Amino acid sequence: MGRGISVFVASLLASLPPSRARAGEVVRIAVTTGRLEVEVAAASLAAEPLRDGATRTAVPGGAARLRLVDGEILLDGQPVAGAGVAFTATGPIRHAGRDLSGEVEVRRALGGLEVIDVLPLEEYVAAVTGAEMPPSFPPEALKAQAVAARTFAMARKIEARELGLDYDLGATVLDQVYPGAGGVDPRARTAAAATSGEVLVYEHRPIEAYFHSACGGATESGADALGRELPYLTSVHCGRCQDAPRYRWKLVLPAAEMGRLAGLSRPATAARVAGRTPTGRVSQVEVRAGDERAVIEGAEFRRRAGFDRLPSLAFAIQVGPRGFVLEGRGSGHGAGLCQWGAAGRARAGEGYREILRRYYPGAELVRMY
Repeated sequence: MGRGISVFVASLLASLPPSRARAGEVVRIAVTTGRLEVEVAAASLAAEPLRDGATRTAVPGGAARLRLVDGEILLDGQPVAGAGVAFTATGPIRHAGRDLSGEVEVRRALGGLEVIDVLPLEEYVAAVTGAEMPPSFPPEALKAQAVAARTFAMARKIEARELGLDYDLGATVLDQVYPGAGGVDPRARTAAAATSGEVLVYEHRPIEAYFHSACGGATESGADALGRELPYLTSVHCGRCQDAPRYRWKLVLPAAEMGRLAGLSRPATAARVAGRTPTGRVSQVEVRAGDERAVIEGAEFRRRAGFDRLPSLAFAIQVGPRGFVLEGRGSGHGAGLCQWGAAGRARAGEGYREILRRYYPGAELVRMY
């Protein structure tokens, strides 16, 4: 590790507040936001108000209900002074149908209560790796995913601290899918352990290590996929994701639905791709309904149609007997690591470092802790 990176990392980690109950690097995940009432439960559950001088007490029955009423937090009907309540347990804490770590905070926030899981970063990386990539993938692909997940988390953690936020990431696809701390596949845990502390950096900072399912042949630039022009998210040739279930796909949109997606008042009579990015992905769609016409940005068109239903923006439009036929390839936004491509490269004998160099050109792999 270079001295510049070492100095930056040392100053960064020194500035981060330590966990109440965890040693080492931790991450704070908002698993619930905006609720007026939440519940947590665990064997040997204890609660401590988030204020100076507060003491930890056992929760009767091992279950607690918190409500936000007129801006005040009520814990089992009793008002709580402070920003919220920290819960600890000797085992997992149960909330909203999932097992979280043994340290959870419930905080007051704009719009409701936040439930924040506070856990070691490596436990988080293992959970995300198993949720974001099939654990049956080759070990080297899983290692590449673990590094990407850790890097993404570290970048968000730094940003959250700089902005003074209560948590580092959410638990959904808007950040990374975090299913909870329970039931992590051993293969994902092994991949996290094998790469422990390794992060991709560019100019001494962790990169925004985006990833997706299958690029369909070539990845997309960050500028075109995400509106972020990042030097390590350039379009690169993949050619290894042909085994992906959605390497080729077809979607039929009836004329009435196509018209609605475009915001027109009538069923569409014509539709065409009005613009493409350098990799051939759709940047604009033009839809007509008689004399009505609408041009929609590609990313917005996909959002309206549904991200899962319209897997990617690499498609062509044709007219069929049942409506407009969209035939495409790949799945996801296309930027960064192609997961099925990583699996293909691992099967061909590439190691995770080589895989990461392919999909994040110019980024450096370092051990941050």
